[in-house]
Amino acid sequence: MLSGSLTDLQERNLIRDDEQTQQSLYKLTAEGEKFAQILELLVEWKIQYDSENSSVLIIEDESMVAELYMNYLSEDYDARYYKSAEEALSSVTNEQTITILDRRLPNISGDEVAAQLKTQIDTCLILAVSGVEPSESITDLPIDDYLQKPVQRDELLLRLSNLELRLGLPPKERQYLAVRSKQRALQDAYGRSANSMSAYTTLSKEADNIEVSDNRKDSLDNLIEWQTWWQSREYELIIIPIW
Repeated sequence: MLSGSLTDLQERNLIRDDEQTQQSLYKLTAEGEKFAQILELLVEWKIQYDSENSSVLIIEDESMVAELYMNYLSEDYDARYYKSAEEALSSVTNEQTITILDRRLPNISGDEVAAQLKTQIDTCLILAVSGVEPSESITDLPIDDYLQKPVQRDELLLRLSNLELRLGLPPKERQYLAVRSKQRALQDAYGRSANSMSAYTTLSKEADNIEVSDNRKDSLDNLIEWQTWWQSREYELIIIPIW
């Protein structure tokens, strides 16, 4: 089993043979180093939040969609949903720190709701889940991540886990990750052509100006890369000690 796990990690370019010794020793590759940083952040998150289920607020006017999300989250989250923005805004509390938000809502747009939520709870993290493709206006959208409908269970849970991890980070780091997530949303929607969009360029400049050290930005970027890397795989990775 150990031999098979080592071979698997080598094939995925996470470890390599230590050429400086004749013994069967391994070193992390550059990709392995990145993954190790991500695991450290995940361990920090687990220690901080493993004691109880996180609270998630769902604002979605389509009952069938909201109930589907509730079913997705039932085992891991304390979830509550509202059909109207007005009801949600009047009921939200500081304990509800993660929100799944539809952009197309009656009476008040999801974009306006996002702005009000950020004003009411400055630590609130918002995942926009919408059938609307992200556009140039995403630069001004006060959200932390973006998904296009339809959404699969594993994808939704992955994004929420990523947002949970951000809850324990300083505001500037959360801001940086929100900017990078918006860029990722543009790439998901438009592929390589997203890099030439004015919105993408604007977001790059915004990320550069956020007061976070370059080394820390590299670590935070790994969170976004890990999210994309994990989504592209349908296997369970076995982690073993590497010396």
